[in-house]
Amino acid sequence: MKKKQAEHQSIFTNIPLALDIGFTAVTLSSNLSFVMENPNEYAVQFHFEYQKFKITPDRGQLAPGARINFTLTYAPIQAEVIVASIILHIQYEQPRVIKVSGIGKYPFLQLNTKKLNFESLLIGKTISKEITIKNQSEVTAQFQIQKIIDDEFKDNAFNLDYYSGTIPQKSTFLIKVTYQPRILNVSVIRFKVICQGGNELTFECVGQALEHAVYLSEKSINFGEIKIGNQATKLLTIHNDSDLPATYQFYTDLNNIFAFNKIRGQIQSKSFDRIIISFTPKNTINYYERVYCIASNQIKFVDLIGTCYDLLIKPIPLLQQHVDNFRRRVIQGKLSEVDFRYMENSYLMKINQQNQSNLQGEWQENPNQTVLFKELMLPPSSDNRLIKFSEDFIDFGYVECQQQSSARDLELYNRLNCKLTIFWTIQTHPTINGEKVPVFTVYPETQSAQANSKCRFQVSFRPTKSSYYYYQYIQFFAIKYNPKLTKKILDEVKNSKGSILNESFGQNANLKLSQTGITNQKNTVEFASKEMIPTFSGQIGCVGHSFGINSQPYIPIIELRPSNKLYFPPCTIEESVYQTVEFINKSDTPIYFNFSPDPTKTFRVYPNQGLVFGKSSQMLLVEFVPLENKAYNQTLICHMNHQSSNQITLQAIGYCSTPSLKLQNDGKVFFPPSFVGVYSRQKITVHNESRVPMSYSIDVPEKNQNELYIEPSSGQIKPNEVLHLDCQFIPYKRNKKYKIKVPMTATEILADNQNLIGYHIPGSGNQDFPLEQRKPIELSYQFEIFGQGTDGNLHLNVDQIDFNIIKVNFNTKKYATLINNSPCTFYIELVLRPKSKEKDKFDQKMISLINRAFTLDLQNGIIAANSKLDIGIMFNPIEVCEFDLILDVFATEKNPKAPKGPNFQNKKIISQKCKLEIKAKGSYPLLKIADVRNDSISVATLWENFQINQINTELGKDLNEDEQKFLKIEQLTFDQAQQLQKRLRSYDWNFGYLPSKPQVKSRKIVITIQNIGGTDLEWQFKLPSDHQIELEPWADPGEPSEEDTFEKAILEKNIFQIRPKGGVIPPQCFKDIELIYTPCNLDEELKSKGISISNESHFLRVVLQILNGKPLVLNLKGTTLAPLEGRLAVKKNSFELPDTPVGLLQPVKYPIEIQNVGSSKVQYKTIIKEIDIDGEIIESQFNVFDIQNPQGSLLPNEKQYLYCQFRPLEQKSYNFELLVEVSDMVKVIQPVKLAIQGTGYANQPKKQIQKQTQEIPRQRSHQSPIGSKVFFSLEEIDFGELLPLKSAHRMIILYNQSNDRKFTFDFGVSQFTLSNNRPGLCCGDEFLIEPIQGELEAQSFIELKLTLTTASTPSVYEGECECTISWENKNQQINTSQVSQNSQAITVDKETLFLRIKKKSSLNVELVNSFKQPPPPIHNAMAHPFQQLLGQIITEILTDSHTDQILRALDQQPITLYQPEQQQQKGDELKQEDLSIQRDYKDYKTMFLEDEFIELTDLIMENTFFNIIQETTRKECDLLRISKTFVTPANK
Repeated sequence: MKKKQAEHQSIFTNIPLALDIGFTAVTLSSNLSFVMENPNEYAVQFHFEYQKFKITPDRGQLAPGARINFTLTYAPIQAEVIVASIILHIQYEQPRVIKVSGIGKYPFLQLNTKKLNFESLLIGKTISKEITIKNQSEVTAQFQIQKIIDDEFKDNAFNLDYYSGTIPQKSTFLIKVTYQPRILNVSVIRFKVICQGGNELTFECVGQALEHAVYLSEKSINFGEIKIGNQATKLLTIHNDSDLPATYQFYTDLNNIFAFNKIRGQIQSKSFDRIIISFTPKNTINYYERVYCIASNQIKFVDLIGTCYDLLIKPIPLLQQHVDNFRRRVIQGKLSEVDFRYMENSYLMKINQQNQSNLQGEWQENPNQTVLFKELMLPPSSDNRLIKFSEDFIDFGYVECQQQSSARDLELYNRLNCKLTIFWTIQTHPTINGEKVPVFTVYPETQSAQANSKCRFQVSFRPTKSSYYYYQYIQFFAIKYNPKLTKKILDEVKNSKGSILNESFGQNANLKLSQTGITNQKNTVEFASKEMIPTFSGQIGCVGHSFGINSQPYIPIIELRPSNKLYFPPCTIEESVYQTVEFINKSDTPIYFNFSPDPTKTFRVYPNQGLVFGKSSQMLLVEFVPLENKAYNQTLICHMNHQSSNQITLQAIGYCSTPSLKLQNDGKVFFPPSFVGVYSRQKITVHNESRVPMSYSIDVPEKNQNELYIEPSSGQIKPNEVLHLDCQFIPYKRNKKYKIKVPMTATEILADNQNLIGYHIPGSGNQDFPLEQRKPIELSYQFEIFGQGTDGNLHLNVDQIDFNIIKVNFNTKKYATLINNSPCTFYIELVLRPKSKEKDKFDQKMISLINRAFTLDLQNGIIAANSKLDIGIMFNPIEVCEFDLILDVFATEKNPKAPKGPNFQNKKIISQKCKLEIKAKGSYPLLKIADVRNDSISVATLWENFQINQINTELGKDLNEDEQKFLKIEQLTFDQAQQLQKRLRSYDWNFGYLPSKPQVKSRKIVITIQNIGGTDLEWQFKLPSDHQIELEPWADPGEPSEEDTFEKAILEKNIFQIRPKGGVIPPQCFKDIELIYTPCNLDEELKSKGISISNESHFLRVVLQILNGKPLVLNLKGTTLAPLEGRLAVKKNSFELPDTPVGLLQPVKYPIEIQNVGSSKVQYKTIIKEIDIDGEIIESQFNVFDIQNPQGSLLPNEKQYLYCQFRPLEQKSYNFELLVEVSDMVKVIQPVKLAIQGTGYANQPKKQIQKQTQEIPRQRSHQSPIGSKVFFSLEEIDFGELLPLKSAHRMIILYNQSNDRKFTFDFGVSQFTLSNNRPGLCCGDEFLIEPIQGELEAQSFIELKLTLTTASTPSVYEGECECTISWENKNQQINTSQVSQNSQAITVDKETLFLRIKKKSSLNVELVNSFKQPPPPIHNAMAHPFQQLLGQIITEILTDSHTDQILRALDQQPITLYQPEQQQQKGDELKQEDLSIQRDYKDYKTMFLEDEFIELTDLIMENTFFNIIQETTRKECDLLRISKTFVTPANK
C-alpha cells in the first residue's frame, strides 16, 4: 500500500477548484459535465461529499487507464444565492475541495400584447397573427400555453403553432395564432401562458365569423300567361361575392311544373351561376310555387308564378302582389269565410269601387332566416300547414318490376274556409323500350276538397326496371275555382265594349281589365284587384325499389363534408340554429338514405330521406333546438338502401348556454385616499361566462353621481368576453370614508331568429294577440366602492434651479423631484410665472415667451401617495432672453366629468403646495477679441488696424435678420448664399506693409479671442476654398473672373494663413489664433525677366462663423512693397487735439507718429490748410495751428513725430487739413492727408467723466504656447495731468515666463528718446526708466521705475515706448536659410515690447503764462537713490501751491492748550484762551526739512506704495490682478 502511495500519479480531472454556475431558473436545472481519468496501472476508488449540488455518479472505481464522465447538477427550488463546497476523495490522495456557487432566479415573461383582434373573417378562410413572448430575466424560461376552458363549448377557431417552448435569457419567442372559423359565431378565446417557476400571463383572441355573401338575382319570377301545351323559360342567377367557393342546392324536383336544369352546384369566389327554369303547365290554372335554396348555411327563396290558358278558359293572372297579400293574411290570421268571400269577389268590388281590404297597417313580410328554415322544414302532416297530408312520406318498399303495387291511401285535409280543386302532377319515366310511363300515380288526379274537410287519394307504385331505386316528390296545385270570372264573362265585356261596366264609370271611361279587356285612348281606368286567392302547392315524397331477394344490393360509398362532426353555434333555450352538411355519393349507383328520428327531439334533419344518384350529392339541413342548458353531443344514424347494416353516423355537437356574469373581486373596488376633488381611476373587469351576448346597465346612486363614474355605464358584452370598466372616484368631502353600493343589471340579448312570427305558424302575426317570444333572462349584481378624501403636503428636493447661460436654439434639461410623503394622492398642476408678484405686470408677450422657451415633462398629472415624481424642465431659448421665474405646484381638483362653463370656473379647488425658483438666460454665443500681439508692432497700432473696437461692439449686438438666415445657409442656393454673405457686416484686418526682399520674415499676428458668454463657443474661419465643390473631370468650370484668379493665387501661395481655423472655447476662456501674412509678388514672370515690380496689395475675404452666433466678414489686407521703395505710414487719418483754452502764450504740443515702413529713405514736407465744416479753405492771417518740424527725412523703418502746435484765438472748433508730401530723391511718391480737429474755450468747462473710446488692453490677457513669454505687468502708464516742471513716478514689473531661456532687455536702442537731448514722444519732457537695460533669467521678473519730469511748455501725448528683447539662442548653428518663411517653428530671437505712455499738461492759462522757475530741487548726486526720491517728493510738496493753501488754513485755526484732565468742580466754567498768533506761514516750511518729518515720510511710503512692490518681489501678490491694498489719487 505504501509503495503504491509513493508511486501513485495524481488522478486527472478538468473540474476547477472554484466553479461559478451562474444563474439558473427556479424549478429548472443546470448540468455541467466533467471528466476524471486514472493514469495509474491499478484501480482507484473515489467518492464525492456534497450538499445543495448533486453529482452523478457520486462514487465509484476508476479502472487502470480508464476515464469516467460525471455531471454536476444545480436545481434551485427558490430564488437564492448558494455557495457550497464539494469534497472529492480519491484513494491514495489528499481530499480535493471544490468551491461551487450558483444563483437561483425566478424567470419573468412579458407579452407584446394582451389581445389579438382578428376582426371579421369569412367562414372557411384562415388568417394568422403573431404574439411575442419576451424573457426579461437573466435565466432560461420554459413555458406552456393552455386554453382557458370556462364551459363545455368547444370552440376550435383558434390554434397555436407552439403550445410550449424554452426561451433563453433576454430573448423572445414568436407564437403564430391562426384563426379559422367554422361556424357563424363571435369567438372569444383566452389562453394562459404558464412560466415554470415564474409568472403567469393571459392573452385574448377575438374574431367574428362571416357567412358567404350569396344571393339570388330574383326573388320572384312571373312567367306570364302560357297557352297550354307550350313552354316558357326564365333565367335565374345565383351570385357569390365572397372570397371562397360556395355550394348551393334548390329543394325541388327536376321534373316538376317549374323545372330547373340543375338544382345543385358550386359557385366559385366572386362569380355566379346561371340556372334555367322551365314552365310547362298541364292545366288551365294559375301556378305558384316557392322554391327554397340552401347555400353555405343560408336559406334563400324564389317565388315562381305562371298562368296557363286555352281557348275556353283564361283565368285572371296571378301576381306577386296577390301572393304577398295572401301570406300577410295567413300570418295575421285573417282567413275566415268572410275573408275568403272578400278575396273571391274583390275583383268585382274593385270594379264597383267597393274594394276595402281589412288588412291592418302597411306591414310587409320580412322573415328572418329561422322562419324561412322553419317553413322549409315544415312536415307535410304538420297542423300548421293550410293543406296537410295524413303522411309525411310514403315508402312502398319492394315491388316487382312491371307489377303494380297495392294502393296506399293518402288523405288531404283542406283547412281553409273555401273549396279547393286539387291537381296532381304525375311524372313519367322512360322504360326499357323508351316509352314514358308513370312510376308513381295518384288517383284521382283531380278532385275537389270542400272547406275544412278531407279528401282521399290513392297512390300506387309500378317500377319499370329491375333492381332499381325510385324516388319522387309528387307535386300538387290547389286552386279556388271562381265561376263568376270566366272566359265567357271576359268575352262579353270585350264584345259589349264596356257597356256593362260603363254603368258605374260613365260613358267616356276607358277601362283596362288586367291584361285582357277593352282599351280606349281616353282616361284609362285600371280595375285589377290587389287581392286574390292564390294557387296552393305542395308535395309528398315517395320511394320504392325493385330489388328482389336474390338481387345484389348497391354498396354505398359516401362522404360527409366538411366532416361527420357537425358543430353548432352556441345558443339559448328554445333557440333554433342550423348547420348544413353535404351528403356525397362517391359510387356510381344511387343511394337511398333515411335518418332515424332523434330520440331527444333536439336535432332534426331535412330532408329526412331521399335518393342520391351516383357521383352526386345532397345538401342536408340539420336543426338544433335545445331544451335545457347543457352541452349536446348526439349521434344521428342514417340507414341506407333499406339495410340496417348500411348506416352512417353524424355527430351533432351543440351547446346551450345560460346567461352569467362574474365581477372582479366580487364587485368590491378599493381606492387609495386622495386629495379633495382629485379623481382616482381603476379598471374593473366583468367576465361574461356564458356564450350568450348580454346587455348591462349600471345605476350610480343619485347622491353620488358627482363623485363616482363607471364607464361605460351601459352596453353589451360579447360571449365569453372580458369587459374592462373604467371606474373613477372623486371625493368632495375631506376626512370622510366612502362606501357606495352601485347596482348592475344584466339582461340576455335574444337573437333575431327568436322571433318566430311567420307563414309557418298561421295567425302568429295577429296584431292583437301576436306570438310571444321567450322573455330574456335578467340578472342583478352589485358593486361596492370604497374610498376616502384627505389632504397632505408636497415639497421639492431643491429650492432653485439655475440654467446659467444657454445658447439660443440650444437646450438643456434639469430635474427636480417632487416628493409626496403623505398617504394622499394628489392631482398637480405646474405653472411657470415671472417672479414678480404683481399679476398686472404679467405681459402676454412675456407669458408667450416663457411657454416657448420652457418645456415641462409634466404639466399636470397624478402623484401617488408616498411616492416621488421627477419633473424634467427643458430650457430652449429661441431668442436672447433672461428669466427669473417661479414654478408653482398646485394641488387642484381633477374631475373630467365636472360641469363646464364660466359659472363653474371659480368653484375649482386649488391649493398651492410648494414652489421652485428658476433662473435662466438665453444668449447667442458671445465672443470678444481680448488682445492682439506682434513682435514688432504695438498693440495700439494693431488695435486700430484690425478695427477691434468696432468688431467687439458688433459682436455684443443681437443678430439681425440676415445674420439669422446665415445660420441656416445650407438651406439656401449658392446664389442666395453669395448675396446673403455680401449683406453681412464686414471689417478690415490690415497687416500693414512689408518690403519685398529676400528672407523677409512673415508677419505673424497673434489675436486672442475670449468666450465671454456662459456656454461653450464653437468658432470657425471659413476661407473661400472651404466652399468650393470639386468638379468632375468632364465638367467645364468656365472662364474664371480676374477676381477669382487673384483669390485662387493668394490661396495657393498661402499668403494669408490662419492657425487654427476653428475650435471650441469653454466659458470665460481664451484662445490664441495665429494670423500670418507672407509678403509675396504673384507675378513671377516679371521677376524672371528683371522688370521692376511695383507695390502689390493682397486681399482675402474670410468669414468668422460662430455656431449659432453672429457671423462676421473679415477682409484680410496686406501690402507687399516694391524693392527700394519708401512708404510713410500713420496710425490713423484723423486726429482730435485736446481742448485748449484761449489766450495761451505758448502753444500746446501734440505729437503724431509717422513711420517709414519701406526699404529706402524718404523725405516729407507738410502743408497746412484751415477748412470749415463744409471743407472749404479758410484764409486766416493768424497761425492757430502749426507743425514744429514741417519737413524732414526718415530712414527705412524709422519712426518720428510731427509736433502739432495748437493755440486757439477764440472759442470755437477748428478744422485743418494736414497734407504730408512724401518724396524720394527725385519725385513725390506718396501724399498723405490727415484731418485735424481742435476746440478752443474761454471758460473752463466742467470736468466730465469721458468714456474711453478705445478699449485697448492694459496688460496681457493670458499666456498660451504660441504667444510671447515676456510681458509687462502693466502696458499702459497714465501719468495724468501734470504741472510744468513736475515729476511723476510709476513702477512696473517685467516678467520672463520662459522655462529655459533668458533674455536681455534694452530701452536705449529705441527710436523714442529717453532724455532731453533727442526729440521724441515726450515733447521735451524728461522720461527715465531705471534700469534702462539688463538681463532676466528664466521664470523671473524685475521691477522697473518710471519717472516723468514735465517741461515748462504744455503738451498732451499718448504713444509707445519700445523695449527690445533679445533672447538667448542655445543653438547658434541654425541655418536660417533652410527654415521656411511660412514655418511655424521659426525661433524668434528678438522681439519688441511696447509700453504706452499717457500724459497731459495742466492747461491753466494763468499758471502757464505766469509760470516762475521754482527753486532747484534738493539733490545730492552721491546720495542713495531712495534718498534722491524722497528729496524729489519733498521738493514737490514744498513747491506745490496747495501746500501754501493748507498752511494758510492751519494758521487761521485756534490753538488748544492740552493739560492733564481734572475733575470739574460744580459751578466752575472752562476757560479757553485765544492763543492764535498771526505769523508768516512761510516760516513753517523749514519744518518739513527736519529729521522727524523725513522719518515720518519714510514710514508712510513704506506702508503704502513700496510695500506693494516688495510683496510682489517676494511673490506674495500678483500685479496682474487687483490687490487688496492699493492707492487711489485724491479727488481735487
